[in-house]
Amino acid sequence: GATKGNRSPAKRVGALQARTREVESWWEGLPARYRIVGATSLAFVICNMDKVNMSVAILPMASEYGWSAGTAGIIQSSFFWGYAVSQLPGGWLASKFTGKVVLPAGVLLWSLATALIPQAADKAVLLLCLARALVGLGEGISPAAATDLISRVVPITERSRATAVVFGGLNAGSVLGLIVAPFVINQFGWESVFYGFGALGILWAAWYVVSFGGSELKKAENELEKYNGTPTEKKIEQNVPWGKFIRSRPLWALAYTHFCNNWTGFVLLAWMPTYFSSGLGLDLKNASLLSILPPVASIATSSFAAPMADKLIAEGKPVTLVRKAAKAIAFLGPAVCMTITASTEDPTTAISFLTVGLGLSAFSISGLYSNHADLSPRYSSILLGFTNTAGATPGIIGVSLTGLLLDKTDNWAISLFGPMLFFQITGALIFSIFGSGENQRFNEDTKNA
Repeated sequence: GATKGNRSPAKRVGALQARTREVESWWEGLPARYRIVGATSLAFVICNMDKVNMSVAILPMASEYGWSAGTAGIIQSSFFWGYAVSQLPGGWLASKFTGKVVLPAGVLLWSLATALIPQAADKAVLLLCLARALVGLGEGISPAAATDLISRVVPITERSRATAVVFGGLNAGSVLGLIVAPFVINQFGWESVFYGFGALGILWAAWYVVSFGGSELKKAENELEKYNGTPTEKKIEQNVPWGKFIRSRPLWALAYTHFCNNWTGFVLLAWMPTYFSSGLGLDLKNASLLSILPPVASIATSSFAAPMADKLIAEGKPVTLVRKAAKAIAFLGPAVCMTITASTEDPTTAISFLTVGLGLSAFSISGLYSNHADLSPRYSSILLGFTNTAGATPGIIGVSLTGLLLDKTDNWAISLFGPMLFFQITGALIFSIFGSGENQRFNEDTKNA
């Protein structure tokens, strides 16, 4: 009887191995640039799982340790201390050592820091803030690393889509994190969410180094050279034209746009579960599950917004026009929706318009996030570092300001939605006047810069 019982598990294992081999051969058959984009997107899934785990865990943590909304806001914003300071260094590191080296280093750093959070929280609020700042530091160097990889291996006619796949990983990570975190917390306690999510990132880093450590990037760069018929612009020499960056009006416009864009994104990501539970009266599980609707809407939007932008550019529409139109939709659509959300007490109306608003904001993929490589393919990772430094600031100011305003006013319309509206409208204005989709030729005559 024993052998008979053993045969079917053996068969099952055999079937699983065959299936694994099929998946492996499909993966190996993909062009190198697709594999690189896919792996980078997966890193970004884990990235946002580790960003949102705190916005769910903060509710049981705050009740266990007796924190006020103000303290919770400061703890949530501490992630952005690290995130803000790592942007420009991240851009510089990515252009010097390539995204291939910087990306796994970032993932490893933020994953180890995530696993340390329960110990830190037990000791002191300051230690917890420092651990979260380290998570931010690791996550902060990753967008520049990804932008570097995309600009090295993806042709311009595929760039919006590649950017959408990579940065779309962030939305997928928010969704996964907000689904998995409450379940894990209810089953095993809030600490387990940090241990589990941290372990995922460590595994990813090990897999990436083994899979992409060798000639994969070179292979993808050669593919791009064949595709373009010209050698790819080689990356950074010693003289980075900082002076030209600082004098560039389109770059400053992009930096302000990035700030306004992230005010909505970061503040909502941090406060949505709390807004749903204390503002609209839902319990932790429902609050977290409903918080996934906006990122799901963003994934849906970017799946058609990005190919549409690529198609328009391939048909010969001016890049500047395409980027500005995408960004106008990404700001003004949400502005209308947030106004309606702020003025209602009804959970269904509030959640519906919040979802549509954040869905429309995903047009940013074809406006803001594709624009750095337009302005300069060679320096795109440094330019992203530059604008993302501005883009990280709302995480520090906005997230903690919302908590402090809530302590004072107890009013979600004033604390959460008022500032957001201001930045959506001014962001749309500034980018439509000063933004550009043209190559700024920063690298010409660098010696004088």
